[in-house]
Amino acid sequence: MAGIVWRTQRRTILVWVAALAAGMIGTAAAVAGLYDTPAEIHTYAEAVTSGSALAAINGAVEGIDSLGGVIQDEFGFLASFLLPLLGITLIAGSTRREEESGRLETILGGRIARHQPALAALTVATAAILATAVLFAAGLVLEGVPVSGAILYSAALGALAFVFAGFAALLAQLVLHARGVYTWSLIGLAAAYVLRGIGDTTGTGLVWLSPLGWAEKTAPFGDQRWWVLALPAVAGLVMGGAAVWLAARRDLGSALLRGGAGPAGATRVRRGPIGFAAWIHGPATAGWLSGGILLTAMMGALARPFLDAMAGNPALGRAMGVAAGRPLDGFVAATQLYLAVIAAGYVIQAIGALRTEEADGRLATRLAGTLSRNRWLAAHGAVIAAGLLLIVVGSSLVLALTTAWSVGNTDETGAIMAAGLAYLPAELVLAGLALALFGRWPRAFALTWAAYAAATFIALLGPGLDLARWVLDLAPTTHVGSPPVGTAQAGSLTALSLVAAVLIMAGFTAFHRRDTS
Repeated sequence: MAGIVWRTQRRTILVWVAALAAGMIGTAAAVAGLYDTPAEIHTYAEAVTSGSALAAINGAVEGIDSLGGVIQDEFGFLASFLLPLLGITLIAGSTRREEESGRLETILGGRIARHQPALAALTVATAAILATAVLFAAGLVLEGVPVSGAILYSAALGALAFVFAGFAALLAQLVLHARGVYTWSLIGLAAAYVLRGIGDTTGTGLVWLSPLGWAEKTAPFGDQRWWVLALPAVAGLVMGGAAVWLAARRDLGSALLRGGAGPAGATRVRRGPIGFAAWIHGPATAGWLSGGILLTAMMGALARPFLDAMAGNPALGRAMGVAAGRPLDGFVAATQLYLAVIAAGYVIQAIGALRTEEADGRLATRLAGTLSRNRWLAAHGAVIAAGLLLIVVGSSLVLALTTAWSVGNTDETGAIMAAGLAYLPAELVLAGLALALFGRWPRAFALTWAAYAAATFIALLGPGLDLARWVLDLAPTTHVGSPPVGTAQAGSLTALSLVAAVLIMAGFTAFHRRDTS
């Protein structure tokens, strides 16, 4: 059974492991080259620890006055987002999705026991997580990080992914569809991020209620609390064990949280292509929107502490690349960049759902009647675009309201909303890339996630790590101009929109011509 999971998931696994390892090693190499003296590391540590606002983003790093501590702080936001997503993706793709497609029923018709698919999925996911952690540790050691700190930090990140793999496996037994696994896992991740952020900024014990807090409290470059690794290990084993136990006892195709019976017939809107597409993408949209709102609400509430920290330590502004005299604009620009990462993740996952509809045979059923390919794809594209706009506008509005509450004025409301909308062309470029791959080479859709990981790494860490200009230009967000600190140039936004339009048209054309599978 583990061999079957590997054969069906190997492309996804290899892309994820390679992308994460490259991100970590790239971060370590860039930090080691940029902060190559104790004085430079000390200056960085003084800047980023001068207030609680940055701790809410990357966590409170113990031992930050060291090379490893700087790497942990720089990689903190990416790690808190991508490592849990690794565990969630690997489990959702090989459990509930296989059950939805009917393939699991065929497998269980032989000598495979009911609990073995869930156990095999957890085993393969754990092996992928271990391989990622080993590559992390090797890369850190090669860049000069002490061996014990490198191993503990890598183990903490691996344990973080393991917790969310167990959580996703449990959700796969509780909810009826794979999209529900993604939705509730992302909501859980957002809640964990907020709990850790509040705990770090207030100094309370809330940080111990979050798996992200457990990874932080191992303090790999500080006091090195190895015993904290027991918390994610036990949590992951308990949730994974519960998932295996439930899989052995529930009926195939059922769910413990199935909900009440639906209506006897679909409404007229639901029967149409757009209504049906909205029903498919609704849960994922709600999950990503929840994450965006939680992030922007927390960041907006921290606007005043950030301004106070900037007033007390101008070096903080230089470390973040914030122009003198415009600290609030810099804070808004950083937050909108994080929101752009979330929004881009949504569109890629939503387009990936189209591949699932095709692979599971539901697309062929839809196209067997009068519905054309282009009309089906256009309906889904319209719903995904509406979801993207909802996430950007809704989250930006929350950021504007909470920032106004924190600083005591509404002067930045218009600039905050405009900054969020300015990133739409960059997000549509990644959507166009995903659609082009879906249309031309659907089996290689995992490459879209690799491109997303690379673009996220460049966008969030590239400027701070002083990467070459041509590398920075590979990320679509670079060409937006970091509003409201920098003005979003109409020419750049037009160029991004044209690139997105070309990719989307290429996706439609290729999908119209190729065979469905």
